[in-house]
Amino acid sequence: MVWALVAINLGSSVAGYLYWYGKDILAAPLYLWPFVPDSPLSATLWALALLAFHRRLRWHALGLLAATGSIKYGLWTDWVWFTNALSGGRYTLEAVVLSANHFGMVLEGLVLLPLLAFRLRDVAFAATWYALNDLVDYGLGSHPRVPNPQDLGLITTFAVGTTIVLTGVWLAVALQRRGRERR
Repeated sequence: MVWALVAINLGSSVAGYLYWYGKDILAAPLYLWPFVPDSPLSATLWALALLAFHRRLRWHALGLLAATGSIKYGLWTDWVWFTNALSGGRYTLEAVVLSANHFGMVLEGLVLLPLLAFRLRDVAFAATWYALNDLVDYGLGSHPRVPNPQDLGLITTFAVGTTIVLTGVWLAVALQRRGRERR
């Protein structure tokens, strides 16, 4: 099962890097490349985290980065297609496939969470990464192409809000765990 999930995620990642983000990656300066392919990078990190846990490596920072990205960009993509439909955009076969695939990313992120015993430093690392990613995406304008650019304000608010909410949840979990360990 682990190998099948890793293969599916890496295969989806390659498709995302090439099909959806290929031109955007090549057009971006090299130092921004890690911030351009949001969903494919999240799926790649998820596959690596799953492999690490399968090998009994407890890389909780990687796991939290992967779970956060899977949940954040899975929800983000479904939000983009939802707002596109509300704005009168077409819900094409591509939109259906991407929505289903990204909903799967949310589930994968949630499945990875019970394996993690992350600490405050891991939360700080993930929060910093995704806040920086939001800054690059929306402050510098390197966000993924969206079918409904007229809704970019809603999309930006959702992206930044997701980072804030997930960081808050992870912070609460890490603080609760820390409190239990001190007892």
